[in-house]
Amino acid sequence: MTLSSTPRPSTNAEPPPSSGPRPTIAIIGLGRVGTALGRAITAAGYTIRAVSSRDPHKAQVAAQAFGAEPLSAVEAARSAELVLLTVSDDAITTVARELGAAGAWRPGQSVVHASGASPASALEPAAEYGATIGAFHPLAAFATYDAILMPGITFAIEAPSPLHATLADLAHALNGHALDLAPEDKTLYHAAAVIASNYTIALAALATQIFEQLGATTEQGLQALLPLMRTTLDNLERQGLPTALTGPLVRGDVGTVRRHIHALDHTIPHVGSLYRCLAHGALPLAQQRGLSADLVGQLQDTITLPSELSLEHEI
Repeated sequence: MTLSSTPRPSTNAEPPPSSGPRPTIAIIGLGRVGTALGRAITAAGYTIRAVSSRDPHKAQVAAQAFGAEPLSAVEAARSAELVLLTVSDDAITTVARELGAAGAWRPGQSVVHASGASPASALEPAAEYGATIGAFHPLAAFATYDAILMPGITFAIEAPSPLHATLADLAHALNGHALDLAPEDKTLYHAAAVIASNYTIALAALATQIFEQLGATTEQGLQALLPLMRTTLDNLERQGLPTALTGPLVRGDVGTVRRHIHALDHTIPHVGSLYRCLAHGALPLAQQRGLSADLVGQLQDTITLPSELSLEHEI
């Protein structure tokens, strides 16, 4: 795994040097990812020749926004040097095979999917017709169709040369970072993304559920927690690991942790179990911040033992 870093853009910054001419592009699949990529690629000055979608209205809207033609998937694939296949993970191989049977792929062409979990080999049906295949995954959350790619995003790339250089150029043109991934690394990479993004939402939902136990509505709970989450992310960006970690583990506050576990086990037991797991993950960070070995041991016992035994320790 190799990360090619690009500084945050500024009005005076020179763009990274390009390794070659920019290819013409077609986008097949106009869901949230395909639409966001198309918008960003257009803004970066690339030429999008064609777009294709099962929804004709989406194709018309995207074509107008990107200065492209709305075409069938086969026609779109034939029109460009680089085809971004931004369909669902499960559909990648099937769509590539169907397009190949229809004569969409050719030697000298590049076909790239945008999945974070699937290896480039999911496009093997396109490679069988002579196309060079790869993967280009934007490490960002796309909750809506109007999502935009913020500066500093990482793009995971799996591709041979010279396609790799083309995709690295695209990542830099989008004000991002290029991360080289081997096929065998894709699953762990995607698991890390899910933990950082999807499960942050799950944690917010569970914390909100606890607020509901206190009589708050879901909206009130979320409103109370969001500023805390924002300041936490701000601390993480500014101070990094492990310094951004705060709370009872960092303070070595064993009694507070015991009370947390006891209360959760008797109110929302599945959250109590999750609390223990997360505490196991956070304890090494507290240790890196200077927590004594004695307190680390006490906290380790506390988050491992049943809460009833933990309370006996306190009493």
